[in-house]
Amino acid sequence: MPPTRRSSAQERSRELTWRLCALAAALLCAAGCKEKLDSIDLPDLELPGLDGPDTGAAAAPTSATPRALASAAPRALASAAPRAAPSLECDELPSEEEERRAKLPPLTALGKAVPAEPWEPPPYEVLPGVTLPAKIAAKLEQIDRGYARRTREHLVITSGTRDANRQARAMFTKLRLGEDLLQLYRNKAAVQEIKKAYQASSRKPPEQVVAAMEAVIQDQIDRGIYVSAHLRRGAVDVRNRTMSSKERRAFLESAAEVEGVLVIDETTPPHYHLQID
Repeated sequence: MPPTRRSSAQERSRELTWRLCALAAALLCAAGCKEKLDSIDLPDLELPGLDGPDTGAAAAPTSATPRALASAAPRALASAAPRAAPSLECDELPSEEEERRAKLPPLTALGKAVPAEPWEPPPYEVLPGVTLPAKIAAKLEQIDRGYARRTREHLVITSGTRDANRQARAMFTKLRLGEDLLQLYRNKAAVQEIKKAYQASSRKPPEQVVAAMEAVIQDQIDRGIYVSAHLRRGAVDVRNRTMSSKERRAFLESAAEVEGVLVIDETTPPHYHLQID
């Protein structure tokens, strides 16, 4: 019996669906996405019209697998389209767990270039001759930022890293001002050595007294003894004699916000001594 109109329409619909599936498979293969073919339900029948006359490919048998049919379709289409450069595999992005196992750092600032900003001097004031290592300068900038936020003023750094000569000058000044160095420094034996040099040269001009103290301090450094943290690049002095009580409180609050900073309020001459780890 001849097929009814309804059955003929259903067959044409199925054939159109098969053609679309095969075309989708061909496009995926052309793009290099062969691993996606399993998600397409290809028919186990010949699809007339997909095998070009010049390909030389035999018609796939009805028992052919979906993957075999899919591989035949792109060969037929390749003769009608120009050859393109091989494309990359369209694989999925790895998960965060996979990236952690691969020891990749977390992805940040996606799609944004990090600007290379030119170096600018710090907003706080550093007196001439004061040397600050990069690590110390970075923490000082954090403290100064908090201090400026509270007071709209900036810090004045009066001392940083010292050599033996600068340390001798500082201790000479303290002794001349009547400060008890044994109360100020932890290493009492080192202080006693420096005081002996001071006392032995007390009748000489100040520069000679400083030179005698410097020789003792340098000898201590050579022996691995540091009477002051300034000799280890771990200390900074901040001027406070011009600060009001409100500004002093603002400074202490700002310093407390930065990790690894110990503040000592020294009185002769008045300043804040910062011990920075």
